[in-house]
Amino acid sequence: MRLTPLELDALAEIFNHGVGQAALALSELAGEEVQLSAPKVEELSKREISEKLEARGSNRICAVRQAFSGSVNTEALLMFPVEKSLQLVQLMVGDDVPLAQLSEMEQESLAEIGNILLNSVVASVADMLHIEFEGSLPQVELGRAGDVLYMGDDLDDSILSLQINFKIASRQVQGYLVFLLDVASSEALKKKIAAFIESME
Repeated sequence: MRLTPLELDALAEIFNHGVGQAALALSELAGEEVQLSAPKVEELSKREISEKLEARGSNRICAVRQAFSGSVNTEALLMFPVEKSLQLVQLMVGDDVPLAQLSEMEQESLAEIGNILLNSVVASVADMLHIEFEGSLPQVELGRAGDVLYMGDDLDDSILSLQINFKIASRQVQGYLVFLLDVASSEALKKKIAAFIESME
């Protein structure tokens, strides 16, 4: 897609608004403050994101995938290391639940976390760029980062990446939220971003 630094800054502002809404919603759900860092927005290839995750020893990731359709079609993926996923589940159900029981609740809780974060970010994009989206139900996937991202396309295809840090009490989890866009949707998004920048001038 090749976005300019100005376009990436505009998206960072839009995404940051959505991440702030998600932090409030997750805090309410968890019953304690959930801090989400301002997202680091980059255009990276699927290969680069896979390598970043694997460089941290995250050979296997947990991902929440959700499709959004409209004038811009995209698949949004929230990804974090498998070994951190139980910490996020505890965020939802509390520390009192034994680890053995957590695995039963894992997919449901992760889908809920993904649903809140993905929908908050996409709602912010929709509101500020004037795009209407229809969202699918979230799906939880486990696997190697490259396999989850591959989806039959070239691993060197560039995608929009948001690096977000989750922090609650002593738990800290780093995750990636990525958007997979086809060529037509990439062009449509660029036009919407250009209109947003123009309206801010």
